[in-house]
Amino acid sequence: MIDRCHFEYKGAMMKVYFRNSMGKELLIGEAYDDEGAYNIVKKFCDDRNFKIYYARRWVDKDNPNRRWMDVGSHTEFFIVEM
Repeated sequence: MIDRCHFEYKGAMMKVYFRNSMGKELLIGEAYDDEGAYNIVKKFCDDRNFKIYYARRWVDKDNPNRRWMDVGSHTEFFIVEM
């Protein structure tokens, strides 16, 4: 089975955004693969003393180049975009 949520683009950067509860998106970093994107999310959360208890992700149904990630806040999300 193919993991439709897994992104890895050699030579291309993925942009990692934080989307706050008001819907504003802030670019917080760029990564080459999923591991790098997760490390950016983890550092962002660590810097704000937010503990990640779980992470779930899904592909945006309207834009398959965007993957959303929920790390537990239920109102704020991360977006990884190719």
